[in-house]
Formats: sequence, C-alpha cells, structure tokens
Amino acid sequence: MRTLTTLSSVVAVLGIAAGLPPSLAARQSASAAAPVADFAIRSGVPASPGELTPEVRDIVAHGDVLTGGRHYAAAEQEYRHAARIARRQGHLPSYTLWHLACALYYAGNPQDAAAVLDQLSAEAQHSGDLAVEVLAQFNSAWLNGQIGNTRVAAARLEGVRTLLHSPYMPPSIRDQLGVRLGEPSEVAVDR
Repeated sequence: MRTLTTLSSVVAVLGIAAGLPPSLAARQSASAAAPVADFAIRSGVPASPGELTPEVRDIVAHGDVLTGGRHYAAAEQEYRHAARIARRQGHLPSYTLWHLACALYYAGNPQDAAAVLDQLSAEAQHSGDLAVEVLAQFNSAWLNGQIGNTRVAAARLEGVRTLLHSPYMPPSIRDQLGVRLGEPSEVAVDR
C-alpha cells in the first residue's frame, strides 16, 4: 500500500494522472491528499487537433489499460504504435506521447520519459503548437530536475520562460505555468 500511495503522490505532483482515463486517474489519486489530486487535474498535455482518431484512441486506451495493470513495456509499445499512426495521419501525437512519457515514468525510467517530452516539444515546435511545446518543455524540466540533470532542467525552464512571453501563448497556459514557475520547489535546478 505504501508503494501505491507514494506512486499516487508522485503521479499527482507530476500531473500524469490527468492524461489517464478517468477511472484509472481516480484510482491512482484516491489515496493522495486532496490538494495534490486537485493539482493533477490541472496538469498534462492535451490532444492535438485531429490526433485522437478512432484508431489512435483505441490503441491509447489499450495502452492505458496496460499502464493501469503495470505492464509498462507493453503499454510503451502501444503508445509508440499510436504515435506512428497519428504522425502518418498528419497529426502531432501530443496526447499519445504524453501517455508514453507517463508509462516510462511509471516504469522507473524518468530519463527516457524526459527524452520523449523533449521529442514532443521539438515536434510541437515544428507543427507550430506553442501550448504543447511549452507544456512538454516544462514537464521535461521537472523530470530532469528530479533525476539530477539540473543544467538541462535550467535550460528547459529558460525555454519555457521565453515561450511564455509569446503573444500567441494561450493565456490559460501562461497563467498555469506562471504560477508553477513561481513555486521554488516545483522544479529542482541549480541557482
């Protein structure tokens, strides 16, 4: 039970629970404190326009079931497959890659999860999706800070701050990340 409580708290702090189906997110955040669970609802990376076609949605849903059952390697394969399909269909696989990063994180591989988020940030930049780009960078910064890559985390945060100044940044994202950047414990970096 201690492992589940710890996992739920970490998941809620990272915001990963927001990307999971409601039933799984509820199960994982049920043992977390209310303020932490509330925080999780505000986090994550949204689906890109058109990304969740029925085929992609079904594969991601299957990956979510595998993640819920702690079959992370199998879930990773499903999410990678769904991302390939989304790309082939001409869509940015933002939601799909977020789920992949979550599965990698749950499996105890935050470094690869951060790499997936860096990849997502680059793809979002290429696609012109500023909101996804900045959310991916922020979460990559958080993960890099957690694993001790403080210089990488600081560089990602500098990118986040630069992006937040764009007049094209959605105000809700600017406000959400502005608050989170103001919290000293949010991302561990050398100062």
